[in-house]
Amino acid sequence: MSENNQVDLSGVLSRYGYMFPLTGSDRMRAYVWLRGWVLGIAAACERIDVLLGANKRGFHWTRVREKFGAPSLAYQMDGKARFAINIHRPDEVHRLECAARGDFDPVAVEIHELILQTEVQLRSQCIICGASSSITNSQGPWASLCAGHRTVDLAGDLANPFGSIWTAAHVAEGELFRDAGVWNPLSWK
Repeated sequence: MSENNQVDLSGVLSRYGYMFPLTGSDRMRAYVWLRGWVLGIAAACERIDVLLGANKRGFHWTRVREKFGAPSLAYQMDGKARFAINIHRPDEVHRLECAARGDFDPVAVEIHELILQTEVQLRSQCIICGASSSITNSQGPWASLCAGHRTVDLAGDLANPFGSIWTAAHVAEGELFRDAGVWNPLSWK
């Protein structure tokens, strides 16, 4: 990531290419990039890469998407990590520990915990601008939206170049975008 919080999504995907091996239609289904969440996902990739070190352990994302307003981040890697089941609810995450943490690969456990922390953090970031948010269905489908994007009429506003919350939030691979402090779709009017 650059110093001014700009991210080139293609740069992230190139730098951590081993994390995003899917291609074609599988890639399009598995990886859905939402503007307000890409900085957090890029930061998680950077931290995971450091934790993995030279041995990448076969780590790769199998899903980076949104589901019912919350991030849905799934991965595979070598090493036993899943000592707990995390049950995601719109306003919280419950954890059911199934085994002693010490019986598992410490690096794999740390990565598992990092991904959970990333999901929890992204739950409260607007999918469009990255500002503080909550999961709501005020725009129709469940989505994590800030106060401003909960009330703006994204579908009916002729000044809106996007047409819906999903097209306003979507980032294409190769698109340079900015965080909420610079990119503000509420300024369309």
